[in-house]
Amino acid sequence: MKDGRGGNPEMNPFVRFGAQLPSLKVSSSAEFISRDLRRTNPFLADFTVRHDTQYICLTPLLKEQGLLVGLAVMRTARQGEISEEQKKIFAAIAPHVRSAVRSQMALEHQGAVLMAAALEALSLAVFVCDREGVVRAMTPAAETLAGQGGPIGLRLNRLRVDSAPENSALMQAMADAAADVSSSVVGTGAGPIVVRNPNGLPLVLEILRVPRREHGFRFDPRVLVVVRGGGSVDPGRLAHLLQSIYGLTAAETDVALSLAEGRPPDVIAASRQRSVGTIRVQIRSLYGKLGVNRQSELLALLRQLG
Repeated sequence: MKDGRGGNPEMNPFVRFGAQLPSLKVSSSAEFISRDLRRTNPFLADFTVRHDTQYICLTPLLKEQGLLVGLAVMRTARQGEISEEQKKIFAAIAPHVRSAVRSQMALEHQGAVLMAAALEALSLAVFVCDREGVVRAMTPAAETLAGQGGPIGLRLNRLRVDSAPENSALMQAMADAAADVSSSVVGTGAGPIVVRNPNGLPLVLEILRVPRREHGFRFDPRVLVVVRGGGSVDPGRLAHLLQSIYGLTAAETDVALSLAEGRPPDVIAASRQRSVGTIRVQIRSLYGKLGVNRQSELLALLRQLG
C-alpha cells in the first residue's frame, strides 16, 4: 500500500478511511471528506485534481492479516459525488466481486499445490513460495526435510535456516527473486546458499524465480527453493567422474570434494598434511580443469554430476 503513488494510507484519506470500514460496508467521499480536508490535504488538493479523480465510492471486499482487497469507483469533478441510487447498485455488485476475488485466490493457491505435485515426480525437495515468502506447498521430500529438526525448517509458514548469516542471505535472495519481473521464464536467482545437516554434510539451497502472472494476487507461486545434498551423492562415483571426465588427479579430486563439503583451504591442508600454498595451487588447477572460478560454481557443477 505504501507504494509512493497514492496508496499510502498516511497520505491518502481514501485508503485510510476505506481500510477502517467493515467488509462490504459501502461509503462515499461525501461521508468522510470535508471541504477543509479537500483544501488542506496534499493528496486531495494535488493528486486527485491532477488526475481528475476527486470523488470516490468504496468498500473493503476482504480484510485479512497483511491483506486488504477493496473495490472503488472513482468519479471526476464534472460527475461529482455518487448518487444514492448508484450507491445501492454499487453495494449490490460488491458481494459478487468478492466471490470472484476469492475464486482467483483459490486458483492461485491451487497453482502452488499443482506445481508441488509435478515436482514430486522428480523426487526433489522443493518449497513453493508466494511473493511474500510464505510457503504455499512443498514436495514430500521437502516436508520430510523441514520436519527433521535440522538446519532447515518452517516458522510461521516461512522457510528458515538456523544460521543467521545464511538465513539473511536466504530471505534476501527470495525477496529479490519474487521482485524480479524482468523475466517471463523460470530462472535462477542468487547463488546457492549452503547449510549443514546434523551429520555435517552440506545442504545446498537454490532459489529459482517463477514467471509473474499479470493481475494476480499475492498467492501465485513466485519462488521455488530447491534443496539438494545431505549425503545423497555417492562420493566414490563423483570422484570417478571428476577423474575420468575432467582429468583431475586423485589429490585434486580429494580437494574438490573437501571444498564441496564447505571446508576452507587451511582445514584441508591440515587434514592432508600439506601446506596451504600447495592446496591453493591444487584449487587453481582443479578450477581450471573444471572451468569454474569460485566455490559456488564448483558446487553447482558437482550437483549436476551427482
